[in-house]
Amino acid sequence: MNYSKISVRYAKALFDLAEEHNVIDAVYDDIKVIDRLCAMTEVKEVITNPVIPQKKRREIIIALAGNGTNKLTVRFIELMFSHGRGDHLEAAARNYLDLTRRHRGIRQVTITTAVPVKAGLKKELAALITGETNGKIEFIEQVNSSVIGGFILRVDDAYIDASVRTRLNHFRKEFSLAGYAE
Repeated sequence: MNYSKISVRYAKALFDLAEEHNVIDAVYDDIKVIDRLCAMTEVKEVITNPVIPQKKRREIIIALAGNGTNKLTVRFIELMFSHGRGDHLEAAARNYLDLTRRHRGIRQVTITTAVPVKAGLKKELAALITGETNGKIEFIEQVNSSVIGGFILRVDDAYIDASVRTRLNHFRKEFSLAGYAE
């Protein structure tokens, strides 16, 4: 079976139930936590470890999600593990987040810079991006010193690399092709 279809189907079912019960935002917040948990190496090892029983894995994930987790989210986790689909929890979480963002008109913006971005610049970027679609913006800020200067901006699937590192690599490549470099 195509494993990507599994996570899409579970995510779509969760989204439909959340919409039916008017808890899309609560489940969205819970699933963001689940997504961050599943990205952790230690949690991935627990989820995929065949030695640990499915029931124990489910209990661990629910405990890590916290006490304030929506009942629908808890039931979703229980369902995935009871059907032996715990390995697909991370992909299902990502699919649910994508469905919710599309439904709510939320655009995910990731900006990577060498130093933290000032609030004023974030507001300018948000105004520029929302001016196109009148949607909401969800900022993810990453600091990476290897960027050296400039920025790398990802808006949904669009990608702009205006970093000094990329420009230097471009110049290095041009000089080596022209015979000026070692």
